[in-house]
Amino acid sequence: MFKSMPRRVLYAVGLRLIFPLLGSLVPIFGFAQNGVDTLISDKNLAGRVLRAGLSSLTVSGDTIVNESAIDQSRPYEGRIIRNIYFQHDDFKQSYYDTSKQVLKLVANVADALHGTTRTSVIRNHLLIRSGMEVNPYLIADNERYLRELDFILDSRIFVRPVEGQKDSVDVIVATRDVFSLGGEIGGSFPTAPEISIYDANFLGRGQRLEFLTLLDRDRDPRFGYAFIYRKSSVFGSLADAEVGYSQLNTGPSNGDETEFSYYLRVTRPLVSPYMHFAGALELSRNWSANVYNKPDSLFLDYSYDLFDVWGGYNFSIKGDPSDRSRDFIALRYFHGAYSDRPSQQEYRVLSTYNNTSGVLAEYTFYKQNYYRTRYLFGFGRTEDVPYGTTASATLGYVREVGVERPYAALKWYRAVAYKKGNLHNWTAELGGFVAGGTLEDAVLNTSTTYVTRAVRVRRGTLLRGLASIGYSAIFNERTSLPLEITEREIMGISADSLLGNRKAYFRVEATVYTPWNFLGFRFAPFAGANMAWLNCTVCEGHNLLVPGVNIGFRARNENLIFGTMEFRLSYIAETRMTPSQFSFAFRQRLRADMLPGFVRKPDMVRPDG
Repeated sequence: MFKSMPRRVLYAVGLRLIFPLLGSLVPIFGFAQNGVDTLISDKNLAGRVLRAGLSSLTVSGDTIVNESAIDQSRPYEGRIIRNIYFQHDDFKQSYYDTSKQVLKLVANVADALHGTTRTSVIRNHLLIRSGMEVNPYLIADNERYLRELDFILDSRIFVRPVEGQKDSVDVIVATRDVFSLGGEIGGSFPTAPEISIYDANFLGRGQRLEFLTLLDRDRDPRFGYAFIYRKSSVFGSLADAEVGYSQLNTGPSNGDETEFSYYLRVTRPLVSPYMHFAGALELSRNWSANVYNKPDSLFLDYSYDLFDVWGGYNFSIKGDPSDRSRDFIALRYFHGAYSDRPSQQEYRVLSTYNNTSGVLAEYTFYKQNYYRTRYLFGFGRTEDVPYGTTASATLGYVREVGVERPYAALKWYRAVAYKKGNLHNWTAELGGFVAGGTLEDAVLNTSTTYVTRAVRVRRGTLLRGLASIGYSAIFNERTSLPLEITEREIMGISADSLLGNRKAYFRVEATVYTPWNFLGFRFAPFAGANMAWLNCTVCEGHNLLVPGVNIGFRARNENLIFGTMEFRLSYIAETRMTPSQFSFAFRQRLRADMLPGFVRKPDMVRPDG
């Protein structure tokens, strides 16, 4: 069904589709503003806005208030937005503890190095415009969208009546930046350190510049690098564009060797159920490089191109603004073409190293709201966590490893926020290829996670607990790879040789949020335990249990770009198939993930979710 198309044709089609689309979206979605869109010059008004913003951001304790952002704007629902004003706060005032000021020297240095977000950038990320009617739910979505930008710490959108005009209001958009310069240190010390430096808001224009380097004495050449440029909401279209070149597997990477690549991504997420369109385009060229001088018999020499485009339309927007149930229909085409494949026969039969192409159509029903909470990963900052239901059905036709088959999948996600602050979510996915009245290479994923409310155990100290359980299985394998125990089941595990067709896990964890503060960093130690089970097809006795424990701490500085950072030490006990293992892991920008967002691109069900 699918014929190999020349790369230049695929690239040209993608570019011709996406960039005219972006241009056409500017007047529709760019929200070119009428009226007055400016920084607040009235000092009294600015002071009132700042005080209102700080008071709404410094609520003590744990807060679970469903759609609390609509309370301030709901009395003005249906009125016309006259002017939109902008208010920006600097680093000198702590949002979450008004009794503490940032050290003057630190604040001055930060202001000198930091490119303050320009008003035009905030305007390009607005879902509202002058002349629109006030929709409290859309305003709440816009606040959340601004908070999700990696260069914004927090945001509030206030509505105030216009004196003498009962049908008009003014809107004030208040934001606070984070210090946008940052970096990461990874790799192996001291033999192969990997370092990245970046500016997430270069020149204050919502653009990210990132440079990554690797120095490895076993590598030839020893020095490798990657460069990434990303622009947020290009021309106010809400579409993000990213281009990159990598020698470090930081671009699209399918194979097991070190890969070089250059790529382009354009993504327009569905940031609110009141928007119509979402979609994405990805183009890349990728090839393996023998930088570690492996013998020809061991090195996998391959190169491939990827073309992936999808788009979807959101229905049921008109009507009661408080009704957030929607129907979303999306279509995706993807094509991965290998111009060179490994010479080793055992690898040439794997789906990883074969051409893959397909068309997937997906219908999604969703009804989601967001609640605000604190003390999940944010140490008191506002966190937006979704709750509600998402259900989707996928149909398509896919070719992989030379086999063409219809594909079908069902997916269901549910999240609940209880009044006392407890959180609970469920996931169920089943998908596979239809052949002869049955499913081949069928994948089943189920899981549930329960998070307790934040309990105050002493003054300034809170405690949350978490429990999670999951199960995955593959049935009627034909071209799919077997299951492995991964980090999802056991934190810190390294066990590539453990293969099976069914697996399950159980995890518990307790986190203590302390009042400790050191140079603006706050800390939350945690401890947890894991247990994974695998029906191992390559092990004696098949049933394999792998236990593990982990301890560590999370840290966050509200003024820095890194978000919440996690330092985790894990221990995996010895089993009959694996030795005991210690591992250390570092992660950053941790966020709550109770639901997969409003919608995602049509995709096949994967064994690891």
